[in-house]
Amino acid sequence: MLRFKNEKTRIILTKIFRYFLVFLGTFILAFGTAIFLVPFGINTGGISGIGIVFARFNILTVDIWSYIITWSLFVVGIIFIGLDFSLKTLISTIFYPVFLTIILRTNMGVSLVNLLANTDQACIGASGVLELPLAVLDSLEIGRVFLIGIFGGAIIGIGCGITFLGGGSTGGFDVISFLFKKLINANVSVVTLIIDGVIMLAGVIIAITDNSSAALIRGLIGIVGAFMCAIFTNLIYNGFQNSVVCDIITEKPDEVTQFIIDKLERTTTKFKVIGSYENKDRIMVRVVVNQREYVMVKTALSLIDPNAFITFSKAHLVTGLGFAKNVNPKTTIVHDIKEQINKKGKKKK
Repeated sequence: MLRFKNEKTRIILTKIFRYFLVFLGTFILAFGTAIFLVPFGINTGGISGIGIVFARFNILTVDIWSYIITWSLFVVGIIFIGLDFSLKTLISTIFYPVFLTIILRTNMGVSLVNLLANTDQACIGASGVLELPLAVLDSLEIGRVFLIGIFGGAIIGIGCGITFLGGGSTGGFDVISFLFKKLINANVSVVTLIIDGVIMLAGVIIAITDNSSAALIRGLIGIVGAFMCAIFTNLIYNGFQNSVVCDIITEKPDEVTQFIIDKLERTTTKFKVIGSYENKDRIMVRVVVNQREYVMVKTALSLIDPNAFITFSKAHLVTGLGFAKNVNPKTTIVHDIKEQINKKGKKKK
C-alpha cells in the first residue's frame, strides 16, 4: 500500500484516480455498446436500446439519441433530484455520447466488427454510423450472435462497475429510477428493470410485427445480454468487497480469539449476549475476514467448538485497519466539482 507523507498529495492522487476510473468505465461502456451491440442490433435496454429501436425506422442514430437522452435526463436530474446526484453523472453525460460518436463514425471499429461477424462488409453506412448490411446481419449464425450478445453485455457491465467504483454514475435512465424513488419511494432496481424491460420488449414486438426471425432472435439475445450486464456490474462493483462478518456464540471464546489472532493475524470484538431459551449469559465473538480466511475460520471452529452457533454474512464494504483505508469525504467527485463551482462563483462576485 502506498503511503504519502503529505495528506494533500494523497487526496489529489485519490481524486485523479477516481476521475480516471469514471473516465475509463465510461469509455468501456461506450466501446461495448458501439462494437458489440449497435452494429448487430442487440437491444439490452437503456439509451442504446432506445437508439436501436428508433434507428430501425431511420429516426436519427444511436449516438444522436444518446446526446438527446443523456442531456435531457441530466437537466431533469438537476431540477427534480438535485445537484449532488446530477454531478455524479456529469462525466458520463459529457463523454459517453462523445465516445459513441468517435467509435461509430470513424473506421476504428470497422475491422473489429468485421472480425466478429466473419465478413468484410461492415462499414460507415449512409446514416454516417458503423453498421452491417441487413442481409449480412440476418444471415449470421445464432451461436455467433449469442456470443457477441453475451460478451457485449459483460463489457458494458464492466464499464458500469468501474464507473461506480470511481464514485460516478452512468446517468441515463437512472435519473428516472431515482425520480420515482423520490416521488413514490419506489425501489430503484425495480424501476430500472421495468424501464429496460419495456425498451427490450419494444424491440421484440417490432421484430414480431416485421415477421423477422433473425431480429426476434437478436431481441431475445439482448435480454441475456442485459442479465450479463447486471452480473458483471455487480461483480466489479461488489466483487472486490468480499469480506465476511463472522458472529460466533461459543463456550470457548478465548480459544477462538487466540486462533484468530495467531493464525489469521486479526483481532476480534467480544459482546455479552443472553440466550433467550436458557436466559443464560454467553459471549459472542465477532471478526471480519476475507473470503479465503472465512473457510479457515469455519474449519477451525469445527475443531475448537463444534457446538458453536455461527452466523456468516457478507459485508458490502469494510474500511479501517487491516482493510481498505477510510477515504476522506473531500476526495469524492461530487464534492470536488461543487468546490470548483463555488470557487468560480466567488471569483465572479
